[in-house]
Amino acid sequence: MPLTPAQIAQLQDAITGYAFPALYFGFNNNVEVTAQNMGQVEAALADQLKSQELLRTKHGLANVLYWGYAQIPYRWKRVNNFVSKVSDRQITTFQSLINDNNIPTPTAVYRCRLPEYSGMSFISKILMFLNPCDYCVLDQQLAKLRTPGAPKILNDLIFGGNETQIRITNHNEAVYNGWRNECAMISQMYFQGIYRVVDIERGFFNLIQSNNLLDAQAIYNDA
Repeated sequence: MPLTPAQIAQLQDAITGYAFPALYFGFNNNVEVTAQNMGQVEAALADQLKSQELLRTKHGLANVLYWGYAQIPYRWKRVNNFVSKVSDRQITTFQSLINDNNIPTPTAVYRCRLPEYSGMSFISKILMFLNPCDYCVLDQQLAKLRTPGAPKILNDLIFGGNETQIRITNHNEAVYNGWRNECAMISQMYFQGIYRVVDIERGFFNLIQSNNLLDAQAIYNDA
């Protein structure tokens, strides 16, 4: 069934109320940067990731971790592990994937063997920063949208209760592409396309983080 006006309003409020920390790190001068909004974070990280300067790309990949682990106590452990272990060859391999503004597949990024980038959660964050209009995040929080029997693509995700991350497989990559297509269709159907794929995803994420999981599931399944 289509979304009710109340459900549309609830999702829109969650989209506009998304308030994940808009932070990244200035590795050149060793200081945290507090941005005015997520748009500034997106622009800064995209500029770093798409750079053909090895160190700037390295800083961009480190910043995806820095931003993504903003609410996690062991953030610096993850960031430092990446910075200390990533090789120049791994970075140049990644750079070659995004020449001419190409957006790589999750599998292609996985094959770079970048430290800390072995699962869908953070690999999808890279893709999101490269193109937030058409790409978004798929992590363990968003996997909570799954409800047995509902005809939605996330229910096809292979991610067991004992797994610590969403594995990169051809199947899960197809689910990821279906998920971002669902987000695009929700924007077109209910918001005249004014929201990007990442905005719709962030709305669902915000609902889940705000202890409104049942409402998020209902909106997702009905949309």
